[in-house]
Amino acid sequence: MAKGRPLSDKKDASAGASGSSVSLQKRSADAMGKLKAAKFPKDLDWFEPETVRSYTSMSDPGETAQVHPYLFTTSIAKLAEEKGAKIILGSVTGIDYSGDAVQSVSYTDKETGESHSISATDVVVAAGPWTRSVLPEAPITATRAHSVVIRPVEPVSAYTLFTSIDLPANFDPTKPSRPDEASPEIYARPDNTVYACGEGDHVVPLPKTSADVEVDQVRCQDIINQVGSISDRLRDGEVLARQACYLPNVAAARGGPLIGHTGTKGLYLAAGHTCWGIQNAPGTGKLISEFVFDGAAKSAKIGSLDPRNFL
Repeated sequence: MAKGRPLSDKKDASAGASGSSVSLQKRSADAMGKLKAAKFPKDLDWFEPETVRSYTSMSDPGETAQVHPYLFTTSIAKLAEEKGAKIILGSVTGIDYSGDAVQSVSYTDKETGESHSISATDVVVAAGPWTRSVLPEAPITATRAHSVVIRPVEPVSAYTLFTSIDLPANFDPTKPSRPDEASPEIYARPDNTVYACGEGDHVVPLPKTSADVEVDQVRCQDIINQVGSISDRLRDGEVLARQACYLPNVAAARGGPLIGHTGTKGLYLAAGHTCWGIQNAPGTGKLISEFVFDGAAKSAKIGSLDPRNFL
């Protein structure tokens, strides 16, 4: 937990802007003592001590790790190609059936715009928030979420932080406000960048393609302001990206994801992972492969995730 500083509470950077004076971002013994009192790890020193209230670790060193989503997915795709898979970039327009079984998949080629059809005995729908565009009966909804990528003024240590920040009244002097709470997630990456994401919204409906996702610059700036309120390294850093995506949610009390048979022969569903898609992707892929090749999941008991409970 932390207490955010108002945006107006910023160190004087006028001299530094000319290059004559630049903060060395060093800590006094008193400042480091405050971090220690909050039970911060010794190397988690890129928070401003006066903002810190408490810290709780979710795991010990060596028990967690993270992957870069783009690098992970493209690397997995490359490995699949090396094993003989053919990757086609396009938009699925429909799944074709013959009786109670799948027959083929129709799609529009991304480069040529031409329509094609692929014969299939097994079809896996793993379209995230766009699942209902090809499987309308699936109880999958979409939530938009914004994020930013910042290059801090100095490298930061490798931590993923799930924050709870108390924002004071009139936190942003450009818009009067009451005291509020924000919970941005902060992910330090090995390429000296920091990814931070904020809360979700349902203001803009899911677009037809990911290329048409609308980015709300105000929501992105809110994230930048929030993380900057507790860290000068982020506040003074360079914003490299302001972006948005949609998360797939299961519209049912039991939650999800949904993994397995759909009730139609040869048709499988793997969707509804919310923000945990990257984490659960390898396990989901293994389970789906077992459904296709072995007829049932063998690596885990996932009866509660059976799509047939919802379709």
